[in-house]
Amino acid sequence: MTTPNPQVDRLNELIAKWKTFRVALVVPELYCQLKTDLYQVRNAGWEGNPSIGDWPPDLVDPDDTMMAAVEHYFLCRCWVGTGKFPAWQMRAMNHVYDIGKMAGVTPQHNPNKPTSKLTLLQMAAKEAGVRDGEADLAASGKSAPWVAKPPTY
Repeated sequence: MTTPNPQVDRLNELIAKWKTFRVALVVPELYCQLKTDLYQVRNAGWEGNPSIGDWPPDLVDPDDTMMAAVEHYFLCRCWVGTGKFPAWQMRAMNHVYDIGKMAGVTPQHNPNKPTSKLTLLQMAAKEAGVRDGEADLAASGKSAPWVAKPPTY
């Protein structure tokens, strides 16, 4: 029997609530909008992003590492599910990103806020996003390039 993990439960709860929040959208656009929403939540008030109070409170956790895990889930699901990046490359980019976080060299998007602490939950959320994105891409009948130019910051 598996021991319940409140962190995983909370992650899954937030993912489900965000999907419900944008229920009118279709896959894969749903996940791409959600990645943008979560970026705005995590950078609330910066560069024209809505303030944190503009979002439904039940969609926001006060723990930024939790919100990072939710954001990264949707980012990976969007990028793999739309075929922007092949799954193997997304996994490789995630590994480089994680190593950069461990070494303290991953660049900040927002100069007023450091990158979130790397957690096992965030790493698992990214892998789940890649896996679910693979299923979305397969269901669409589309394909990803063999390799794509990585994003820049």
